[in-house]
Amino acid sequence: MNAINIQNQPDRYVISIDKKAVSQEFMLELLERLQIEQLAQKVNFDDSILALGEEINTNWWQQNKHRFIKED
Repeated sequence: MNAINIQNQPDRYVISIDKKAVSQEFMLELLERLQIEQLAQKVNFDDSILALGEEINTNWWQQNKHRFIKED
C-alpha cells in the first residue's frame, strides 16, 4: 500500500495517509494550509493588490534593512 492514497468520488476526493508517513502535527498544519488556500480562492482581488503588496514590502525593507546589512 502507498503512504498516500487518493480516491476520486463523484462529489469529493477521499485522501488516506498512512500514520507512519507523517506526524499528527504535520497533518494539522497541512489541513490548516488547505483551509487557508480554499478561502483565498474565494477572495476576488484585482491586480492592484499586487502593487499594494510590493509597496508594503518596499517600505518594510527601507525601515529594516539596517538590521540585515551593515552600512558604512
